[in-house]
Amino acid sequence: MMSTGSMLEAPQAFIYRENQEKQVVTMASEEEEIVMTPSKKGKATYIKMERNKKVNDSSSPQVAHVAGGQHKGIVINKKQDVAGEDLFGKPQLQLGFMCFLVDQKTGQHYVESRKLKFWYQENTDYYHQVTTAYDFFKELVRPENFPRDYIGFIKKCMKQMQGDKFRMARKVDLEIEKLDEGEAPMTPGRTISLDQLGEDGFDGFGLMKEDTRPKEEIVREKILTVLESAYPNVLAVEDLVRITASEEVMVTEQLKSLYDKELVKEMENGGIVRQVLDTKTEVKMVKQMPTIASGQQPTIAIITAMYCEKLAIDAMMENKTTYVKYKTEGESNVYTIGYIGEHKVVSTKLPAIGHFRAAQISSGNSTTRLLGSFQNIEHVFVVGVAGGVPHVTDYSKHIRLGDVIISRRNDKGYIYYYCEKIVQDREQQVHYNLKNWAPRDMVLQRIAECIEESLHTNPDYAPWEDYIREGQELLMAQEANFARPAPSSDRLYINVGEGQVIEVQHPEPTDGVIARHDVPKLHFGVFGSGARVVRNDSTKLDFATKYGICAFDTEFDQVLDSICGNVKESFMFVRGIADYRDGSKGKEWAPYSSLAAAAVVKTIIKSLKNRQLDDL
Repeated sequence: MMSTGSMLEAPQAFIYRENQEKQVVTMASEEEEIVMTPSKKGKATYIKMERNKKVNDSSSPQVAHVAGGQHKGIVINKKQDVAGEDLFGKPQLQLGFMCFLVDQKTGQHYVESRKLKFWYQENTDYYHQVTTAYDFFKELVRPENFPRDYIGFIKKCMKQMQGDKFRMARKVDLEIEKLDEGEAPMTPGRTISLDQLGEDGFDGFGLMKEDTRPKEEIVREKILTVLESAYPNVLAVEDLVRITASEEVMVTEQLKSLYDKELVKEMENGGIVRQVLDTKTEVKMVKQMPTIASGQQPTIAIITAMYCEKLAIDAMMENKTTYVKYKTEGESNVYTIGYIGEHKVVSTKLPAIGHFRAAQISSGNSTTRLLGSFQNIEHVFVVGVAGGVPHVTDYSKHIRLGDVIISRRNDKGYIYYYCEKIVQDREQQVHYNLKNWAPRDMVLQRIAECIEESLHTNPDYAPWEDYIREGQELLMAQEANFARPAPSSDRLYINVGEGQVIEVQHPEPTDGVIARHDVPKLHFGVFGSGARVVRNDSTKLDFATKYGICAFDTEFDQVLDSICGNVKESFMFVRGIADYRDGSKGKEWAPYSSLAAAAVVKTIIKSLKNRQLDDL
């Protein structure tokens, strides 16, 4: 197997290979050639590939070889001793990824960082820059024809540049560096045998981890997850058996364990409900909500969909009481009433939400009951977790796990897009059938703008960080862990087709910018949702780019219809990033990201004026 430094012998190796292959001309343009120049700087090896006009000058002292046959149009320059400054300036986009390798001679595992840097033809817009970079990368690392050695990898880069599909790329640089043991990230999730790795040991496929815990522990976690999703609804034992696909004896045994920990409670009809452990909150089980005088009613409603989201937002409240309006059959409701700053607020958790129509309709009905029960509501927040849209080629736009996104209107006034259907016309162009929503009252938008302005003028402005720490102290006794996960768990993958994925590096900050990975970064933008969109990476990228989507969410179309149908004109989404899909899979990051979003909401609410106090 070649070492990293062997790529400096690329001209000679390329000549040898080129002479062994059939002479078939596939040049995209007879007027162009791709010029490759290898060089080295420090521990890194650089391969520069430029698209130039054809000059037919093989006698130049820097030219090592002019390829022919099927590689006609490729020129190999002699190696440069040191990589010089780039005459093209900084790359317009950069995309890095990791290769997990095995040295076939020694059997030693190591990791290489590979970076692709792109420069484009003049007047190439940002959308085409991004899609070209993604497509170039995905074609390059496609598992069924992934190059098995360095020369093949470089050759494939140059051949792709010759194709019409990537003609917008004026120049592509490949930077390769073998990482020291301390610099290397964790290996992919599962271990696979060396014969599965191919000649250079590349592994882009090992993401599935086998759950080796005892069966009892796995079933117990499933039961708790189901009850938390259904909360405040009551489930029968037979429901838990069916949903967890477990034997009734096993479910009954694990329920006893959960009873002992006071995590669940048996109701009068034998049904089971998740029990909230919160010594700071009085919990009352009621058949009907008590009457609240008009002047004492909450003016802010906060809607959550996951159990940890509800815990996080309640941790931001003071002087609070939780009312569980339960039904032995059918839908129950939970309302926590308390104060954030000088504002009286009510929080609720939707019994279920997701890609099933019944769950969506249920979420809309729950929202309608909330707004009907508390008729003085002026502002509505939807708070919790979502899936970030990563910009692996652009640090300034990149979103990472634990970051928080505040909904902000785009140039059309919308903050949320829901894709109902995807259709193709006769020309095979993709079109999205959409629903969209926009708040009419701009008071929350103006507060968000003030927060963004404060961040620009004072990068240390972050009151939500104190609220996160306070919330973590309050939630220490909870089953869920609200601490921020280790940065090494924030791993990013791109689907390259046929169920195969490649790990991609997070983009690096620009010069002078110090990246922090221990606190949330705030972003402002538009949310999107739709099961048909998020299930495919290419569609997600296209949809996100066309509509400026910052994050994908579970489907809140029925919730938004209810908010607007009840004439609530001031509403906002604040979502912590738990994964890179739609927030539903990010179990490790969901508690912390929920808490980060709740802390930002507290910051926004404390910036609001209280009209009830102003009227006194």
